[in-house]
Order: sequence, then structure tokens, then C-alpha cells
Amino acid sequence: MPERRALALAVMLIAALVPGAEAQQPSDSLGRVTARVIPDTVTVGQPFVVSLRAIPPRGRQAVAPAVPDTGGLVEPLDPANVLRRGDTLIVRYRLIAWEPGVLTIPLGPVLMRRDSSEVSVPLDVRVVVASVLPAEAAKRVPRNARELFPVAARWWQRWWQWMLILLATLAAVYLFERWRRRERTPTSDVAAPLAVAETAFGRLDARRLLAAGESGRHVALSAEIVRQYLATVEPSLALALTNAELLKAVAPIPGMPDRQLARLLDEVDAVRFSGTPVDDATGQRAGNMARELVRDIDRVRSAIGQQVAS
Repeated sequence: MPERRALALAVMLIAALVPGAEAQQPSDSLGRVTARVIPDTVTVGQPFVVSLRAIPPRGRQAVAPAVPDTGGLVEPLDPANVLRRGDTLIVRYRLIAWEPGVLTIPLGPVLMRRDSSEVSVPLDVRVVVASVLPAEAAKRVPRNARELFPVAARWWQRWWQWMLILLATLAAVYLFERWRRRERTPTSDVAAPLAVAETAFGRLDARRLLAAGESGRHVALSAEIVRQYLATVEPSLALALTNAELLKAVAPIPGMPDRQLARLLDEVDAVRFSGTPVDDATGQRAGNMARELVRDIDRVRSAIGQQVAS
């Protein structure tokens, strides 16, 4: 009997220390836990997988160990993939190692939990990490040390360097004179206010504030684009006006969609002063409202301009 017990203990110890083999816990009141490293030998920076299987004793539930912390010699690449088949717990860890040698994978113990009590089953899983350096690297002979005081060449012996400096100076003078004498045509083309607003909306969409959870900021910036457009097309609607003053100034202008503007400004006031949280749907609706508001105002201006011209 003592010989059989010693032989079983030796087999368990070898299975825990050899990477790629299954590290097992005895099948007793602690349950049964096996772990396997795939592949058993990797290089530095090569991903590998640790497959863990835990069968708890009757009446208990197995809890998977947490993934190792980042920044260590062995760190995770993905969250743990946890799967349960009945009482059996199957967990896959995708890891990466950053130092050659036989490394212990820092996985916590498996918890066998029942109500408020739990039992820890420790793990000892290791992986063999091979170096990526070639075998000939150890046979390389370093270069001889440089001279302490290198021989300095005379200035006339570096004629080619002076020639390069002269050519660079002449090229710089030529380019400067050409730039100074070029015909400067005044740029009188000014982008239309609608085009400027559409460009601003495009830049706002590219920032993806809604996806980042900043819906309130998306609403405020959309309203700011509308305010800038109104100040451009109508000098009396300056940016210095408050929202109430702006609505009062917009009311007498014919064809101005003041109701839509009031709704948009109410959304902005709720974000800025009341601190009302804005969900993604509300932020998207407010952004679309601002874009349509600018387009409606531009259509009204175009129609009024055509009537005046006719």
C-alpha cells in the first residue's frame, strides 16, 4: 500500500510539472480538476491556450479562476471562455508569454462553492517558452572598440560636404525667389453656409460621440452648428444671443421653422443646465433634427431669393 500511494503521488506531480500534460487533482471530496496547455511548447510572443475542466463534488458548483493580470510574464489576450455542461465546468484561457523558460501560469484556484461555503482547489499549470534568438547568436564575436580620439579630417578634405551645403543653399534661394515672384490670385470663393454646416455635421459624425456614450455632447455640438449657420445667414442672429433671445429674434422672420428650433434648444438646455441624461436614441434624434433644421432654413432662403429675383 505505501508503494502504491507513493507511485500515485509521483504520477500526479509529473502531470502537474510537465507542460502540455493534464494537471489533475485527486477525485475526492474536492472534486476533479484537469488543466492542459496547447501547444505544450511556444516561443516568446506566441499565443497559447490553457484548457481547464472541473467536475465538482455532489452538491457544489465549480467557479472558474480569474484570468491573470496584464503586465506580467504571462498575460491574457482575451476574456476567459466559460462553458458549463451539467455540473462540469469547461474554461479556455488564451494567453501569451514574454520570457523564455518554464513559466508558471498565474491562475487562481478553482472554487467549489455551496451556499456560503467554498473550497479552494489550487492549480499548478506551467508552459515551456522557447527563445526566438537563433542558436548562432551566442557564437557572434563583438566588434573591436573604436579609437578614443578619432583622427579629424581637415576642412579642405571634406570638399563634398561643402559642395552639398552650397547646392542646398542655391536651391533654397531659387525656391524662395520663385515663391516671392509667383502670381498671387485672390481667393474670392467663399463656401456656402449650407456647405459649411454640412461639413461641420460630417466632422461631428466622424467623432462618434454617440458610440462613446457622450450623447449630451453630441446634442450640444449639433445645436452649436445650427447657431453658427443662423449667425452666418442672418447677422441679427448673433452667437452672443441667449436661447430665449434667439427664439424671439427668429419669430418675425418669414418661413423660419421656429418650433423645430425651440425643440432643439430645449434639448440643449436640458443637457447644459438640468443635467438630464441623454440616451443614444435621443442624441441621434436631436442630431438629425439639427441637420434637417439647417436644410429647411436653406430651402426657405432659396425660395425667398427666387421670389425677390423674379
